[in-house]
Amino acid sequence: MSDIAQCFDQLVADYYRAWFNFHPEAAVDVGVPGYEAKLAPYDDDAMGALASLLEMLLSGLDELDAQALDAERRLDYQVLRGAAVVEHHELLEQDWRHRDPVRFLPVNAIYQLTVRPVVDLATALNDRLAAIPDHLRGARAHIGALPELIPPLWLNSALAEARAVADFIRALPQQPRVAQAFHNSTRLTALTDEAAHALLDFAHHLETEIGPRAAGDFACGRTHFERLLGLRHFLAVDADQLHAFGQRLFDTTFAELKQATRALRGDEDIAALTAQLKADHPPLDDLLPTYRMQMLAAKRFVEEHELVTVPAPQELRVVETPTFMRHRIPFAAYLEPSPDDPAQCGYYYVTPPRDAAELGEHDHPGLMHTCVHEAWPGHHLQFVTANRQPRASSLPRLLNRSATLFEGWALYCEQLMHEQGFLDRPEQHFVLLRDRLWRALRVMLDVELQCRGLGVEQAAQRMQEALGFPHAQALGELAWYTRSPGTPMGYAVGWALILATRRRVQALEGAAFNLRDFHDRLLAPGSIGLPLVLQHAFGPALWREVRAEVFAPAPAG
Repeated sequence: MSDIAQCFDQLVADYYRAWFNFHPEAAVDVGVPGYEAKLAPYDDDAMGALASLLEMLLSGLDELDAQALDAERRLDYQVLRGAAVVEHHELLEQDWRHRDPVRFLPVNAIYQLTVRPVVDLATALNDRLAAIPDHLRGARAHIGALPELIPPLWLNSALAEARAVADFIRALPQQPRVAQAFHNSTRLTALTDEAAHALLDFAHHLETEIGPRAAGDFACGRTHFERLLGLRHFLAVDADQLHAFGQRLFDTTFAELKQATRALRGDEDIAALTAQLKADHPPLDDLLPTYRMQMLAAKRFVEEHELVTVPAPQELRVVETPTFMRHRIPFAAYLEPSPDDPAQCGYYYVTPPRDAAELGEHDHPGLMHTCVHEAWPGHHLQFVTANRQPRASSLPRLLNRSATLFEGWALYCEQLMHEQGFLDRPEQHFVLLRDRLWRALRVMLDVELQCRGLGVEQAAQRMQEALGFPHAQALGELAWYTRSPGTPMGYAVGWALILATRRRVQALEGAAFNLRDFHDRLLAPGSIGLPLVLQHAFGPALWREVRAEVFAPAPAG
């Protein structure tokens, strides 16, 4: 190993050893021990120390000759530097403590201990639960200082989350894994009761004291949005180019969707065909078994057709969405395993429907698409593959994921499985296009919400008109769109970039092209910004051609 490689490795190790003190939940998620008993600090001293740490890292990186690093470390360097610049700007320019009450809630801090490998679960739970009341008392001072900065949509999200998490924490003593680890049941019950009470008090404070004055703007602004595009996702485009891509994709997809509707029912009534499909669903008591069956069918298809290398060992559990998550996961979602999990066990969450309308969202054609997206060959395969690759599972890559890769891959997989014959029902082409239309709209909304002054109600109306979403579902979507700038656009952008890359690689390689090899090369670098992956796996020249193809305006006429 060269001297500069050793210097870089030491810099990374020293940095994260300190950084995890400010982000202990991230340490647990990536399997780094020693932080599982802590909640994230947020006082002024901690924020100042974090800013200094980021500045020291950036100074240290600047002193290194990045070009002298090997290709894998150079990739880590780019990801790490981009993340540090983004976090430093957010820390100094957008103090979340006055704007986002959701971030004070110890949701993941408690839940992750129940699903991640933790050496001493009892001690970790004891210390984190015991810290919650003081943690939330301190939070009141920050959110109460400038309540007019809090966006009402974020306040409502915090209210729902605090109440749901209180119920989850109260039920912890009934969880077998927790009960087995925590031998003093009386102590556990006292801790959970006190923590739940603190959460409900916090929710009451938000509702009565903060809610009437909450009137903040959620938008991060064009400058920061484009910083995210460049330094988190490594897209060399501006907000206007991104929006134009979304508009073009929306227009072409809408035309194709109307054509598919005509082929299936003789008219262009997309809403009527959607309603017709929703009538074809499994019975409620057979919902999870149907998801399990289709998930396994998709896995067998991937293996039999050798579409991509299937990692082993791995496990995927199809389970009901935990109650406290259901306001954020209306239908289905995925939780990836931590890198240190020897079984590589992921969770495929399915939210039980509350009524007939919600059950209709789990229609058979759409359910198969969801299994492809969330499981095989989508998220589960991709994340387990990244965890099992030594370089892809470096800390800079594990901690700085980009939706252009992991969501772009999952959306691409839907098209792949349609092309290969797994999603072969006639109506599944309609489902494919309808879901692509949704992702195209996300691109435009991402830009307009963050950079162009689009309001929540205007955006919700757009979603209702274009996608037929109920108002409540639209608001649920927008709650996370507004809190995660740059993520909603990742699905469609990633899909388009992967597809364009495949076409060009196939044209270059001709008869020698192998689909499994292409996919394996694509997934090997990990879950980071897709443009970096494409340059690393297929070369800078090909990336420039792909970028020009995807983001260049269509020729006139």
